[in-house]
Amino acid sequence: MGYDLKDRILGSMYAAGIGDAIGVPGEAYSRQEIIDTFGHPIDKFYDPGDNIYGLGNVSGEVTDDTSQMYEMIKAVIKTNGELTVEAAAEGLVSWSKLYPKYYPRNCGPTMREWFADYLKGADPVTLGKAGKKYGRGISDGAAMRVDGSGLVNPGDWDGAVRTAVTMTKVSHGTQHAYSGACAIACAIAEALTETADVHTILKAAVYGAKEGERIGLEEARVAYGPRVLPKLLDAIKYAYEADTPEEASKLIEDNIGCTGDIQPAVAVAIGLFAANDGDVMETVKACANIGGDTDTFACIAGMVAGAYKGLSSIPEDVLKEFREANPALDFDWAGEEIYRIVQEKGKN
Repeated sequence: MGYDLKDRILGSMYAAGIGDAIGVPGEAYSRQEIIDTFGHPIDKFYDPGDNIYGLGNVSGEVTDDTSQMYEMIKAVIKTNGELTVEAAAEGLVSWSKLYPKYYPRNCGPTMREWFADYLKGADPVTLGKAGKKYGRGISDGAAMRVDGSGLVNPGDWDGAVRTAVTMTKVSHGTQHAYSGACAIACAIAEALTETADVHTILKAAVYGAKEGERIGLEEARVAYGPRVLPKLLDAIKYAYEADTPEEASKLIEDNIGCTGDIQPAVAVAIGLFAANDGDVMETVKACANIGGDTDTFACIAGMVAGAYKGLSSIPEDVLKEFREANPALDFDWAGEEIYRIVQEKGKN
């Protein structure tokens, strides 16, 4: 089929959710533990079983990653593409109320204390800069929910950065989170364009990492830890050095790591996207099998791969199972609304 922006917008949302659902049964496992549990690498939706991060989920059901992403997309739609700090904060509150299965169980080190403080009346930007605790402000939640920032700014890297910063500063107000979130937002924005290829998408991710860090160093809390950009560049290097996607995955695992911090999460997602030439299902399956924060890696990588390849690239049986497992996620409505906003922006 020819270029279809709406197909790509929908592809990004669906691929993110599919990645999340494929990745959760092996979350927090090592690569070997995944094989020991399933008898082989994960290659489809599985019941998470006794995995505590997906406890009670059915096969194909998402977690906090996609549900937060969806609420942030709704916030972007509510503001007609001009996201505000207040709308972003309220999007997080809506998530906490609408998804009792995931809140507070699946809250990471940043969001665990955010909700109580915000509901007491704390200013969201000030609250987003809170630190002095391990992991706060540098966990990968900033990247896992950023899809709407790229979707509403196709081809506009700077617009994607602005929206991603607004979305991020309410909870993850650090230079690292800005860098990681903007890297993914720019990759999505570029992937939506007709002329995109893997190379231009990687360039967009690098641009976003640089710009996000620059803005973060000016206005956010300067947090401890390594920079996003060097890890992102290393992951891209391993993707190109390896002879196979499997070899790239092992190089990335050994040298980048698979924790839930923003730096490795963004690097793993983009590196495996590159290693698998942007193929949606191969990319998210690679993320699901690398170990560690697998559902988040696959969700983030799915956003980019889906924006690049589109909804039409995802097998129909996978989409059917995903839709049946997630009736609360109306991606078709959201895709129509995002497409409308983009079309209206293009006329102005």
